[in-house]
Amino acid sequence: MSRVYVGNPNTRRSALPLAFRERIVIHQAHPLKLATDWVTGIAAGWLLWGHDLVTALLVGFVPSIAVSLYMVMRVDLGRLADTRIGRYVSSPRTRPSDGIRFLGLAVAWWGAWMHMVLPIGAGLAVILIGWGKGLIARRPA
Repeated sequence: MSRVYVGNPNTRRSALPLAFRERIVIHQAHPLKLATDWVTGIAAGWLLWGHDLVTALLVGFVPSIAVSLYMVMRVDLGRLADTRIGRYVSSPRTRPSDGIRFLGLAVAWWGAWMHMVLPIGAGLAVILIGWGKGLIARRPA
Protein backbone atom coordinates (compact mmCIF):
# COMPACT_ATOMS: atom_id res chain seq x y z
CA MET A 1 0.00 0.00 0.00
CA SER A 2 1.35 3.42 -0.84
CA ARG A 3 1.96 6.00 1.82
CA VAL A 4 1.68 9.75 2.12
CA TYR A 5 4.10 11.21 4.63
CA VAL A 6 2.68 13.82 6.94
CA GLY A 7 4.78 16.82 7.94
CA ASN A 8 8.33 17.24 6.74
CA PRO A 9 8.82 14.75 3.87
CA ASN A 10 12.50 14.35 4.82
CA THR A 11 11.75 12.92 8.26
CA ARG A 12 9.27 10.25 7.15
CA ARG A 13 8.05 9.78 10.73
CA SER A 14 4.31 9.54 10.27
CA ALA A 15 2.71 7.78 7.34
CA LEU A 16 -0.89 7.44 6.26
CA PRO A 17 -2.03 5.21 3.39
CA LEU A 18 -3.50 6.93 0.35
CA ALA A 19 -7.26 6.54 0.24
CA PHE A 20 -8.72 4.82 -2.82
CA ARG A 21 -10.17 8.09 -4.16
CA GLU A 22 -6.78 9.77 -3.77
CA ARG A 23 -5.14 6.94 -5.71
CA ILE A 24 -7.66 7.39 -8.54
CA VAL A 25 -6.79 11.08 -8.77
CA ILE A 26 -3.01 10.81 -8.25
CA HIS A 27 -2.44 8.07 -10.84
CA GLN A 28 -3.40 10.55 -13.59
CA ALA A 29 -0.06 12.31 -13.06
CA HIS A 30 2.09 9.17 -13.38
CA PRO A 31 4.40 9.19 -16.43
CA LEU A 32 3.19 5.74 -17.53
CA LYS A 33 -0.45 6.87 -17.46
CA LEU A 34 0.35 10.09 -19.29
CA ALA A 35 2.37 8.25 -21.95
CA THR A 36 -0.39 5.66 -22.39
CA ASP A 37 -3.05 8.34 -22.80
CA TRP A 38 -1.02 10.35 -25.32
CA VAL A 39 0.12 7.37 -27.41
CA THR A 40 -3.31 5.74 -27.53
CA GLY A 41 -5.01 9.09 -28.19
CA ILE A 42 -2.77 9.75 -31.18
CA ALA A 43 -3.11 6.16 -32.45
CA ALA A 44 -6.89 6.36 -32.14
CA GLY A 45 -6.85 9.66 -34.03
CA TRP A 46 -4.90 7.99 -36.81
CA LEU A 47 -7.46 5.19 -36.95
CA LEU A 48 -10.34 7.68 -36.94
CA TRP A 49 -8.75 9.45 -39.91
CA GLY A 50 -9.17 6.12 -41.73
CA HIS A 51 -12.78 5.80 -40.43
CA ASP A 52 -12.03 2.67 -38.39
CA LEU A 53 -14.33 3.67 -35.52
CA VAL A 54 -14.50 0.44 -33.51
CA THR A 55 -10.76 -0.16 -33.53
CA ALA A 56 -10.10 3.50 -32.76
CA LEU A 57 -12.38 3.42 -29.73
CA LEU A 58 -10.79 0.18 -28.51
CA VAL A 59 -7.27 1.58 -28.96
CA GLY A 60 -8.29 4.93 -27.47
CA PHE A 61 -9.89 3.61 -24.30
CA VAL A 62 -8.97 -0.01 -23.42
CA PRO A 63 -5.21 0.46 -22.79
CA SER A 64 -5.85 3.61 -20.73
CA ILE A 65 -8.44 1.85 -18.61
CA ALA A 66 -6.19 -1.20 -18.16
CA VAL A 67 -3.21 0.95 -17.12
CA SER A 68 -5.44 2.94 -14.75
CA LEU A 69 -6.75 -0.21 -13.08
CA TYR A 70 -3.25 -1.63 -12.70
CA MET A 71 -1.84 1.59 -11.30
CA VAL A 72 -4.65 2.23 -8.84
CA MET A 73 -4.44 -1.33 -7.52
CA ARG A 74 -0.71 -2.10 -7.68
CA VAL A 75 1.57 0.93 -8.04
CA ASP A 76 3.00 2.84 -5.07
CA LEU A 77 1.71 6.36 -5.69
CA GLY A 78 2.75 7.88 -2.36
CA ARG A 79 5.90 9.56 -3.66
CA LEU A 80 4.02 10.92 -6.66
CA ALA A 81 1.47 12.50 -4.33
CA ASP A 82 4.29 14.58 -2.76
CA THR A 83 5.43 16.04 -6.10
CA ARG A 84 4.28 19.29 -7.66
CA ILE A 85 2.21 17.53 -10.32
CA GLY A 86 0.79 15.17 -7.68
CA ARG A 87 -0.36 18.10 -5.57
CA TYR A 88 -1.72 19.78 -8.72
CA VAL A 89 -3.97 16.87 -9.73
CA SER A 90 -5.08 16.47 -6.11
CA SER A 91 -6.31 20.03 -5.76
CA PRO A 92 -10.09 20.48 -6.03
CA ARG A 93 -9.74 23.21 -8.67
CA THR A 94 -8.35 20.69 -11.18
CA ARG A 95 -11.48 18.50 -11.29
CA PRO A 96 -13.06 20.63 -14.08
CA SER A 97 -9.79 20.24 -16.00
CA ASP A 98 -10.59 16.55 -16.55
CA GLY A 99 -13.68 17.49 -18.52
CA ILE A 100 -11.80 20.18 -20.42
CA ARG A 101 -9.09 17.72 -21.44
CA PHE A 102 -11.66 15.13 -22.51
CA LEU A 103 -13.50 17.77 -24.54
CA GLY A 104 -10.19 18.59 -26.27
CA LEU A 105 -9.71 14.91 -27.09
CA ALA A 106 -13.23 14.67 -28.51
CA VAL A 107 -12.64 17.74 -30.71
CA ALA A 108 -9.32 16.35 -31.96
CA TRP A 109 -10.85 12.96 -32.71
CA TRP A 110 -13.80 14.57 -34.49
CA GLY A 111 -11.32 16.55 -36.58
CA ALA A 112 -9.51 13.34 -37.47
CA TRP A 113 -12.78 11.68 -38.49
CA MET A 114 -13.67 14.68 -40.66
CA HIS A 115 -10.12 15.00 -42.09
CA MET A 116 -9.86 18.55 -40.75
CA VAL A 117 -6.52 19.66 -39.34
CA LEU A 118 -7.79 22.80 -37.58
CA PRO A 119 -10.02 20.96 -35.05
CA ILE A 120 -7.20 18.50 -34.38
CA GLY A 121 -4.87 21.37 -33.49
CA ALA A 122 -7.60 23.12 -31.50
CA GLY A 123 -8.33 19.93 -29.57
CA LEU A 124 -4.65 19.46 -28.75
CA ALA A 125 -4.45 23.09 -27.62
CA VAL A 126 -7.45 22.58 -25.33
CA ILE A 127 -5.81 19.47 -23.83
CA LEU A 128 -2.56 21.32 -23.21
CA ILE A 129 -4.37 24.31 -21.72
CA GLY A 130 -6.35 21.94 -19.49
CA TRP A 131 -3.11 20.46 -18.18
CA GLY A 132 -1.02 23.59 -18.17
CA LYS A 133 -3.24 26.16 -16.51
CA GLY A 134 -2.52 24.86 -13.01
CA LEU A 135 1.06 23.77 -13.62
CA ILE A 136 2.36 27.24 -14.28
CA ALA A 137 3.63 28.65 -11.01
CA ARG A 138 2.02 31.91 -10.05
CA ARG A 139 4.34 34.62 -8.82
CA PRO A 140 3.43 36.34 -5.58
CA ALA A 141 2.06 39.87 -6.03
